[in-house]
Order: sequence, then C-alpha cells, then structure tokens
Amino acid sequence: MTPESAERLTNEQLSQVLGLVKAATHTDEVAPLSEQVLLSARDGHPRTSTDSTTSSVHFLAYAGTHLAGYAHLDQGVDREAATAEVVVDPSSRRREVGTALIHAVEDALTPPAHTLGLWSHGDLDAARAFAHRGGYSITRELWQMRRSLGPDAAALPAVSLPEGFRTRHFVVGQDEEAWLRVNAFAFVDHPEQGRMTRCDLDRRIAEEWFDASGFIVVEDTRGPVPVLVASHWTKVVETGDPRLPTEGEVYVVGVDPAYQGQGLGRAVTVLGLAHLREKGLAEAMLYVDADNRAAVATYSRLDFTRSAVDIMYSRIVHPPV
Repeated sequence: MTPESAERLTNEQLSQVLGLVKAATHTDEVAPLSEQVLLSARDGHPRTSTDSTTSSVHFLAYAGTHLAGYAHLDQGVDREAATAEVVVDPSSRRREVGTALIHAVEDALTPPAHTLGLWSHGDLDAARAFAHRGGYSITRELWQMRRSLGPDAAALPAVSLPEGFRTRHFVVGQDEEAWLRVNAFAFVDHPEQGRMTRCDLDRRIAEEWFDASGFIVVEDTRGPVPVLVASHWTKVVETGDPRLPTEGEVYVVGVDPAYQGQGLGRAVTVLGLAHLREKGLAEAMLYVDADNRAAVATYSRLDFTRSAVDIMYSRIVHPPV
C-alpha cells in the first residue's frame, strides 16, 4: 500500500477523513486527531512560511476506493523536529495501513527536520506497541486534567486583582495583536502554543464555538494606555457523541512573564471557571504538559485531577545535517 500525499484536501477527501475520525473516536473513545490538524485539514490551503511557522502535508491510504487511513505531517520550516498524527479506520487495522502511512511521513521529512514526533491521543496500546517496534521512545506527556463544576464540587476561591488591574472580555478586531504578543512571551518555549500566528488566531475566532464572553483578559491600567497582560480563553464544545456531555475547557491561560508572581494567572483561571459554571457546565477540563510542574501544581490546587494522557513518541529519522 502506497499512501498518496497532498498539500490540500478536496471536499470529498475531507469528508472521508472526517468520517474516518468519527469511526475511530467511536471505537477508541478518544479523538485521534488534534484540533490543529482538523483545522489544517478543513482549511483548504497549505500552511506556509508566509502565515505560519509550519507547512502541512496530508497522506491518504486507500483500500480500493475506501479511505483506510490518514496521516498529517506538520514540519517546522526552521526547526529540527516535525510532528505527525495518524488515524486508521477500525475496519482496516492490523493490515499495515498505519505502518505504510508512517513510513510515507518519514520519507517526506526535509531538512532541517530530522526528528519525527508521533502523537498518540489517549496512550493507546496499539500505538505503544508500534512505537516500540519502530524504535520510537516517549519524549513528551500531555495530561488531560478535570474538575467538577457541579453543585457538589469544591467552591471556587475568591478572586481579587492587584490595584491598577481590571478584567474585560476580548474584543474581536481590537485585541488580536496584543493577545498574540502576550501569548508569544508566555509560551516562548512551548512547541505549539508559542508559535501561534494571526492566521491561527483568526481561524479559531471563525469557529462556531468561539465566544468572546468566555475570553477574559486582564489589563494593567496604571499607565496612560491600558495594556493587556494576561488572559483566559475558555472553550465550550458539543462533543458530537451522545455518550459524552458538552464540556467546558480551560483553552489557553497566559500571563506576560513581566507580570508573573502577582496572582494574575490564578485569578483569571478562576474567573474563566466561574464563566463555565454560569453556563451550566458540570465539568471543566484542560491540557497541560506533565513536566510543567508549576502549572500542574496550580491546577491541582484548584481541584483538577489527571484523567487521561496523550503521548508523543519520537526518533531520529535522518541523521542531522
């Protein structure tokens, strides 16, 4: 089986990929692809260095006319590591479809990228076994943490901001560049979040789930012009699975490093959780890197506990130049 590659998907191919994702989610009880990959698949245009720090390639493996598997490669235009995500139709598993897709992804790596990271959403046994056979090792753990927002849940702590600071909602058409500046500083070492561009932000604002009332920003008002210094972007999404309730997500919490240590991150996190609770949601969830001990400790103190884990497996595919 030789997968075909494309920089963009046709409408028919996109429909097939989404059907594949739905089938895999139903079988594995975890979504096989990340939000960024789904956005890239639906966007219709390859991400290039003109609007992003990565370029995307889609790989499709067919059994006759049936789409048996899909892979997505995100390769940094100036980075040594690339990442990929793979999904195989449950009816086509154990037929070397995943292996063919990953080999195609490995062959597509171009300099300076020489290391490939494969995401396993949900830390599935099959992914663990493949990683072992293919010489991949665990290089990153992304925890999913949850807490109840229901009437029997622990009360949210009181919120107080330092004097000279205020909160308000994000204003579309006004706050994008200021938010991107803070986001870049707050996540300077983060492999995905810190590289978000205006294009990436606009794509998310255009999504049906976007709600500016759940995008809370903190401003420093002590100077002549208010300065955006922190934010909590919440997200509410219908899961599309009757077995899973609508959930609220702590989507992005960021604080300008120059303002850390003043309790702004904790305060804006609590305000976002209060917003989700006011919308009637019974539970909140978030993603955090396992080795980010400060963030894990903060969320643990707010009664979040680990509920699932995503694993990145990596290996050097080509010797570095």
